[in-house]
Amino acid sequence: MTVPAAPAFDPVPDDATTVLDPAWLATALDLVTDGDRIVDVEPGDSSRTVAEKLRFTVTVEGADGGRRRHPLCAKGHFGDGFNSLLTEAHAYRDLLPGLAVRAPRAHYCGIDDAGGRGLILMDDVDGLGGRFVGSLAPYPVETCRDSLGQLAALHAGTWGAEDWSAPWLAPRVATMARMWPAGTLQDLLDDGRAADVPPVLRDAGALQAAMAATAEVPATCVLHGDTHSGNAYFDRDGRVCWLDWQVAQRGHWSLDVSYHLGTVLDTDTRRTHERDLLEHYLAALAGHGVTPPPWDEAWERYTLGFTWGFFLWTITRISSREVVLIHLPRLGAALADHETFPRLGVT
Repeated sequence: MTVPAAPAFDPVPDDATTVLDPAWLATALDLVTDGDRIVDVEPGDSSRTVAEKLRFTVTVEGADGGRRRHPLCAKGHFGDGFNSLLTEAHAYRDLLPGLAVRAPRAHYCGIDDAGGRGLILMDDVDGLGGRFVGSLAPYPVETCRDSLGQLAALHAGTWGAEDWSAPWLAPRVATMARMWPAGTLQDLLDDGRAADVPPVLRDAGALQAAMAATAEVPATCVLHGDTHSGNAYFDRDGRVCWLDWQVAQRGHWSLDVSYHLGTVLDTDTRRTHERDLLEHYLAALAGHGVTPPPWDEAWERYTLGFTWGFFLWTITRISSREVVLIHLPRLGAALADHETFPRLGVT
């Protein structure tokens, strides 16, 4: 009698049933070692933005009969025929383990480069005592110092972007700008989200020109790429950690820093503290062994760096309208304060 072959292991299943199957998890998870077996998988709640986050707890029994529980989160695309997670899966597998950056630990990264698909099984932040920051309340300045220190760790650890030439880290500024026709951008800028920003910032052609100028700035390091506070959380010790690495890319350090300060601080606090906070970031770079740019150059690049964040919050249709109406005016105020568009040659 012929015994049927065991089904091949699917590295990026597109259904939640497979992801929660004990046999699949036993093969995938690095926390299941020889002699272990998964004796229970307890599903939790789920949420969706671009991708779906599915919380669950596995109970693993060791060879000695002892049991341990692990709260986990699967981030994937389940049944929607689309996948946005290739870069993020690579970031958790290939980037973050070598850096002194606080982020959730990934216990499995499923990667299908040919198909452009990714899946991540990581620690469940809530289950391990963490707390999501959210986007509605501005950061205290001291919290911003901590978050900037983590960005400095990322940037310093990848300084010299030519060493990170993998396709999944390709710069995105020019590519993203080309994906959004002027008419579509103008409709978004006219839908009320930009009502409180100066007229030049509500012009799609001007925004496209500013993005083109921003794309020409040489890369210095790997960026997180989406540094608003909704992509950060506090661990159980109250330290800022970064997650949601879907738009990680090679780029200029200022795009992360300008975007971050332009969104997580209210406008008056940014105006009062941005010089001090930029000095803190530069000192953190130096603390990681990188020679930071001179102050005048750093300030110049920082004040020209807000376009990327402004563009992302112009095109977003995923986040709540309330968050859009917080972030876009803050970034618009920063662009106006520093006359970024005219200094980029956009009139």
